Amino acid sequence: MSWFSCKAAAICLIVALANGLAGCGFKPLYGSKGGSASVVPEFSHISIAQPEDRSEQVLRNTLLDLITPRGAPERPRYLLEYRLHETLGSVFVTRSEEITRSNLQLTTHFYLRDYENGQVVSSGYINSQASYNQTLNDYANLVAEKNARERALRDTAEQIRIRLANYFDGWRQQQNARTPPRQPQPMQPHPLLQ
Repeated sequence: MSWFSCKAAAICLIVALANGLAGCGFKPLYGSKGGSASVVPEFSHISIAQPEDRSEQVLRNTLLDLITPRGAPERPRYLLEYRLHETLGSVFVTRSEEITRSNLQLTTHFYLRDYENGQVVSSGYINSQASYNQTLNDYANLVAEKNARERALRDTAEQIRIRLANYFDGWRQQQNARTPPRQPQPMQPHPLLQ
């Protein structure tokens, strides 16, 4: 096969994939029909609850960067609340019972409430996990655990942003179809967060 025919085959494949995506109804979550990327407009109306500890502070700061990068709203419509539960577990243990790798698992329950009446409009659970190596050096272990915690919190914040964007996208579609907004489904409390 000559170089020209390989290039033509690659171009045909790209065109076929692009047509396939266009035909399936794919649309970007953060973009508009004109193609310019934009943040979900409803994000600018979300106030994020104050943290109670250092992990919640890291989560809140990441959420502020992801959801309200232009600053907190003056008159919020929604309040985002969250509760964290963290567990540490050993992954690899040697025959001499030395821990060489650990997992940090973070379970987060979040609630998006109407700011005026406090009604929950969306809620969910996020599970995030990060692993880190254990060494004989205590300081290195503390730094590795801190880094794993920050990675898990960043992942949690990104998942919350995606879930909220999906909620607002569905809400917008319902508004466009002129149907009443869906009622939130009651959730059972997670046993770890009680």
